[in-house]
Amino acid sequence: MEDVQLSLSTICGGELEKQFQQIVPALLQNLRYKQTASINIKVDIKRVEDTATMISVSYSCSPKFPAVKKSSLCKQTGDNRLTTEPPAEKPKLVSMFDKKVEGEN
Repeated sequence: MEDVQLSLSTICGGELEKQFQQIVPALLQNLRYKQTASINIKVDIKRVEDTATMISVSYSCSPKFPAVKKSSLCKQTGDNRLTTEPPAEKPKLVSMFDKKVEGEN
């Protein structure tokens, strides 16, 4: 074990920094105008039992992506169930070009 000053970039051998750097691009990719994303970082420091100098340091890093909000109208039936519109059908892909059959000119 070498002497390295404990900091956010050295916790757990640099894993906190590495995880942070991986999370940020994903958050930015999903962030739209006026939305908010966050990263909660928790660092736990605990003295190791029966030692005078050993300390356990651990972390958790939790991203919170922007919420996706949608709504629809439902109708309550007599048997306390909810009915709603069926999901919209996905549009069918149509080729803009005629497909040539092999051997055709």
